[in-house]
Amino acid sequence: MSIQMTPRQRRKANALIRKSCCNYDGGNCIALDDGDPCACVQSISYSLCCTWFRDWVLPGAPALQAEITKPMGLKRCTECGAPFLAKSNRAKYCPDCACKVHRRQKTANDRKRRSNTDK
Repeated sequence: MSIQMTPRQRRKANALIRKSCCNYDGGNCIALDDGDPCACVQSISYSLCCTWFRDWVLPGAPALQAEITKPMGLKRCTECGAPFLAKSNRAKYCPDCACKVHRRQKTANDRKRRSNTDK
């Protein structure tokens, strides 16, 4: 099964390869080097073909990984719209927004509870 990337996803993946792949050397792949320089296969392809990239580099960018691999449980945050991997079927928010929304809801609930006191 071949996973195809959109041009936007490919640009993000190439930036990630240049920044954090230990086998990337100026457009060449050290792992494929057998004496002659060999182009980095992942950086010139629209498909997800390099196992090193898929297993070690891509997990460094969880949002891009979720966007490219589309695993089960992928949802969009209702607050910011970013894709995230849901840990349960009730998840509505990405981890970044979950803290903010929880604090906002708790504040509103406390305010409501304080205003409804009988004197």
